[in-house]
Amino acid sequence: MLEDQTLLLNQFFTLWAMLDPISHLPLFLGATADLTRQERRRAAVLAVIFSYAILLFFGIAGQHLLHAMGISLVSFQIAGGIILLLFSIAMVLGQPLSPKSPADDAGEGALGVAIYPLATPIIAGPGSMLAIIILTDNNRFTFAEQLDTFGVLAAVLGLLLVIFLLGDVIVRAIGPGGTNVMRRVMGVILAALSVNLILTALTGWLRLPPI
Repeated sequence: MLEDQTLLLNQFFTLWAMLDPISHLPLFLGATADLTRQERRRAAVLAVIFSYAILLFFGIAGQHLLHAMGISLVSFQIAGGIILLLFSIAMVLGQPLSPKSPADDAGEGALGVAIYPLATPIIAGPGSMLAIIILTDNNRFTFAEQLDTFGVLAAVLGLLLVIFLLGDVIVRAIGPGGTNVMRRVMGVILAALSVNLILTALTGWLRLPPI
């Protein structure tokens, strides 16, 4: 386990806000509108599995790819923080975050919908990839801590899967207004975490006292 429980919670809320299961629920329901109930459940499971595989790859190899391209992690952290900040602003302002692409051909089946648009770009989008690379920084976290991060990622995706599977019930329970409120709250939290990422990178680069 991570010794710093605050860091563990920070990672959980960063991934929760980034993956944003509540606001992705309408996208999931729209993308699987032409599927049967059984196909919809299969698409949800496959999408989460594919998303975890994609984010796991970026968590393991992402920093090595940056090194091969000559990009410092500080630069990537600042760029990632800015992108996450823009993403969070879109969440707060209610702008569309991901393309809504319902399955035009019902014969495409659960597998096709699970890969696109559910796994990518709805779940494992560019912002999520940036977040997992930053949260598994080889210079800041040990191998055991990185394993904890992948465990946190699995937990968040597991909760996302539960929400997808209970999608119809949740939508009826909280209504469109509740979904919008949750989306904006997650946006505010993500904005604060994004600013913290940028300031942390700047303080390390400029050798300033920790914020």
